[in-house]
Amino acid sequence: MQESDLEEVVALEQSSFTEPWTRKMFLGELQGNPFSTNLVARAEHAEWSEVSERVLAGYIMFWVVFEELHLMNLAVRPELRRRGIAKELVGRALSAGQGARTALLEVRASNVAALGLYEGFGFKRKALRRGYYEHPHEDAVIMILEKGGDIMLSEDPTVLESIRKEHGEFKSLEETHQRLEDQLAELAKLHILTPEEEIRKKHIQFEKLAAKDKMAEIVRQFKQNRPLSAGRS
Repeated sequence: MQESDLEEVVALEQSSFTEPWTRKMFLGELQGNPFSTNLVARAEHAEWSEVSERVLAGYIMFWVVFEELHLMNLAVRPELRRRGIAKELVGRALSAGQGARTALLEVRASNVAALGLYEGFGFKRKALRRGYYEHPHEDAVIMILEKGGDIMLSEDPTVLESIRKEHGEFKSLEETHQRLEDQLAELAKLHILTPEEEIRKKHIQFEKLAAKDKMAEIVRQFKQNRPLSAGRS
């Protein structure tokens, strides 16, 4: 996705969702988020008679931060749905994030087509966020695709405690991560988010993932420097 794509992208976004992203939000992803990857699909060789050649068929936006992939946004032109475009876009996103051990997303509970699409890739319904969406008021289904689990949750507690003692930054990052998690939880309680709150939410998610990325790197370096610390003597 390039800035020149945004006119079509925003138009499709507005026709696809009752709570669409703004152009400013898309531009922020393109220009200010190093973790973000944004792909567009375009019709080629007049493949579909419903649209002209090179017209925007769909797009996907996702974040990859160390071992976690977040699917943020996905849309396909209404007249081109059920052609495998969404499946291709999700597949490209998961392939781009092959190093990730966990993939996450949220979707409207009534969006049966999207739920089926993600379940086809192995995503599981893990939680329900009550009243998350408005226009109409609806719950969000949190879905997760796991490849071995979250690196932080799978670490030996004694290893993490050793890291906390030797790396003051690690403990500070844990506190920052929790603070940002609490802020997201507070925003989740709001039934309607203003455009400014939506942007703030994206910034908090970005900072939270960045903190987790640094924590995971500290863990990895610690284990590389102490390869026998958790092994048998």
